[in-house]
Amino acid sequence: MPNTEEQRLDVIKNCDILLQTILKPFAQTDGTPEGRMIAQLKWLKERAENRDLPLPVDRDMLGTLRRVYVDGELCRHASSPERVREEVEIHMKRLIRLTREAQFLLKPAYYPYVVRCIEALITLLQQAPRVLDQYEQGLIDELTRLKELLTRGQIEPPLMSYFPDYPNFREVYSITGSSIDDIPDGTFLIKTVANLLFEGIRPDSWVTPQDADRETANLRR
Repeated sequence: MPNTEEQRLDVIKNCDILLQTILKPFAQTDGTPEGRMIAQLKWLKERAENRDLPLPVDRDMLGTLRRVYVDGELCRHASSPERVREEVEIHMKRLIRLTREAQFLLKPAYYPYVVRCIEALITLLQQAPRVLDQYEQGLIDELTRLKELLTRGQIEPPLMSYFPDYPNFREVYSITGSSIDDIPDGTFLIKTVANLLFEGIRPDSWVTPQDADRETANLRR
């Protein structure tokens, strides 16, 4: 996985957002999770600004980020329960994906190619060589709705949670396998769509929109 200028700037951007919003009222100190998180983010930001942050970052250097993310320590500081994802979780998840996994974030410039992947998955299900179960059939409607919402700009990946809006997706897909793995291209397409929409990450090969255009041009839609 390349270390790109885009990833470097994304690390800086997401560190800045957390430092200037949810963590702004707190002091840097080892005595609180908020204080330790400030130190972690400042370290990441400084290294990224100095172009001295090889990705992925050594996991031993991300202990605070990983613990605070898993424990949800910052979520209680959101302005309301409804804004936890928007104000905290989405930026934490993006930093995890950038620093721990060295993955590319999904951005609006790539949405047309996400739509192609969704359409290809819908077609695969509609033309499946076997009878679909109730969840696989229900997934078609969920995918159609996701496509429409993304096209209209009414959702912003990562969605993170499958519930309550996309229960069929969760029944069909998990990171350990899916119920359509027996259908040709099923594994590839549903994992790609799940990563794009729910994890907010794009394939390693989608370095530029031109790469994404080329790779999705021949998908069956």
